[in-house]
Amino acid sequence: MMKPYGNNILIAPESKNKVIGDTAKYFLYGKVLAVGDLVTKIVPGDTIAYTLWGVNKLEKDLQEYFFVQDNPDFILAIIKDEA
Repeated sequence: MMKPYGNNILIAPESKNKVIGDTAKYFLYGKVLAVGDLVTKIVPGDTIAYTLWGVNKLEKDLQEYFFVQDNPDFILAIIKDEA
């Protein structure tokens, strides 16, 4: 498994997406796989809503992953699983 550095978050994108108004307001959902040492409020297993802007894409073993910084400009919501 990859370990993000600093304030980066590793995400497995989900197929759900949402468009509000025009395509400039496009955001995605993803499952958090791992977080860097500086990330304190998001943990692996959380689902987050994030903007497409500011995402760095990585493909490994035919799987697509995203890195996004722990920043309110990129992360719109943390969706906690209620168990």
